[in-house]
Amino acid sequence: MKVTFKTLDGRTGIKEFETVDEFVTLQNREIPAIDDSAHVVELIVDGKVREFKGNIADLYFELSK
Repeated sequence: MKVTFKTLDGRTGIKEFETVDEFVTLQNREIPAIDDSAHVVELIVDGKVREFKGNIADLYFELSK
């Protein structure tokens, strides 16, 4: 899983995770892998672009279902 995101201060970042579960686990920590307020620019799961609009917190809740 690969997430391209933009922070509130305008910086763009990319984080890769082995699996969706790893992303969910790391976001659950006291200091999450990516700030919850960052806007998701692009989401790639299993090598395919997945349509998603929202921030990292929205993504976390969507993938936690």
